[in-house]
Amino acid sequence: MTKNNSKSFFKIGFIFLAALLLQQTASAYQTIGETAELLPPGFYKLGLQPQLVVSEGGGLNVGAYFDTYLMESVNGRIEIGGGKTDFWATGSVKWVPIPDVDRQPAIGLRGAVTTARDDDASFFNIQIAPIISKKADTRYGEMIPFVAIPITFVSASKDLDSNGKGYTASQFAIGAEWFQDKTINYGAEFDLNMSHTQSSISAFISFPFDGNTGFKKK
Repeated sequence: MTKNNSKSFFKIGFIFLAALLLQQTASAYQTIGETAELLPPGFYKLGLQPQLVVSEGGGLNVGAYFDTYLMESVNGRIEIGGGKTDFWATGSVKWVPIPDVDRQPAIGLRGAVTTARDDDASFFNIQIAPIISKKADTRYGEMIPFVAIPITFVSASKDLDSNGKGYTASQFAIGAEWFQDKTINYGAEFDLNMSHTQSSISAFISFPFDGNTGFKKK
């Protein structure tokens, strides 16, 4: 398979997945959607992430996000979205003190604060997630697989079945991001319910760029 055919195959597959997601609705919105890689100073990233819930009836949320460099070893993200969940807004900070070097994977910690509204309930969530990722070269371009364990402390405005107004939710997240060219990155993530949450599949597409000259790969 030629390089051009590989790119076309991947893009067609991504579009098919996105179309499948857009046929659903959902109530889960707490995903990772990023690796432990960091943007360098002066670089930014815009992205879109649909999420398909595969447990408890299924459904979809779609979020849009903006990433930026904050300081050495630290990136920030702002995300807003909606769908079955009426609305949510998240601010997160990713700290990666151990970079991806030689055989050593990148190891970091992501903290996020979310406010959300769903039907007649409002939520305030605090999430902590260790993240590990490692670059790999594939026939479809550079890929960065990642794993994370998001732990979310949820505070609700009303009792939620047996969970009450406050509870702790946890998931196991595994995914990867692909770098097909210098203008668009593609990613996918599977979140497995561990406690008081839902299993889901997410796809994300992002557009990294330089503040002065547009995107250029490191």
